[in-house]
Amino acid sequence: MIDTHLHLDDEKLADRVDEIYNAFEEFGIEFVINNSCDMQTMLAGLELANRYEKIFATIGIHPHESKHFNTAFVEKMTELSNQEKVVAVGEIGLDYYYDLSDRQTQRDVFAEQLEIADSLHLPVTLHIRDAYGDAWDILRAQKRHLNNGVLWHCYSGSAEFARQAVKEGHYFAFGGAITFKNANKADVFAQIPIDRVLSETDSPYMSPVPLRGTVNTPLNIPIIVEKMASFYGVTVGEMEEKIRENTLRLFSKIEEYIKK
Repeated sequence: MIDTHLHLDDEKLADRVDEIYNAFEEFGIEFVINNSCDMQTMLAGLELANRYEKIFATIGIHPHESKHFNTAFVEKMTELSNQEKVVAVGEIGLDYYYDLSDRQTQRDVFAEQLEIADSLHLPVTLHIRDAYGDAWDILRAQKRHLNNGVLWHCYSGSAEFARQAVKEGHYFAFGGAITFKNANKADVFAQIPIDRVLSETDSPYMSPVPLRGTVNTPLNIPIIVEKMASFYGVTVGEMEEKIRENTLRLFSKIEEYIKK
């Protein structure tokens, strides 16, 4: 199984990484992708990827941190992109729920990082919260730069929005939220072909039922894959294989690394 979005560098997991990683085989985890939020996490994620065979990393700045985006950050992104285990630009996007950076800055930085990702030939992982309209406008305006794949991390938009994004060839990742009692995701999954979905935990956040309220880890990914399988009416094994195919199609550098 595969966890396409987590934060093993988070302080909540700082003293547990070895323990968690050593349990990957027992829980059937093939690999995970540690996502970047700022300069510190970008460097920490790559350090983890270089230390552990089954961990990959991303580069980029979270919308919360957009106010800290500058030339030095772009230069570091470009430098790190040459590392074989750096597989995407993310998580990038817009977050109008917290507004920790002003909205215009978020929009400008989001648009610029889409261009950077294209120049680096990397897919993008999107964090979009309460900002689907503006995000879609930016993606349409930057469509010429979306040549390497788009992934909606922890997708929480509508079924109609998903239908439109599917037409553009986008991918969607789902985590613990789909197990919540009030999730009501059947209509969303009905609009997304099985060859466009990925699994994630967003660890250490968003633990799935029945573990809500605990610190989430990638070892919970089987719960999410099982729930996804139920939406598509397939076995867990079939769902697992589809997710693997989709992940390697989107994150081509991982496929290249595995084939070595």
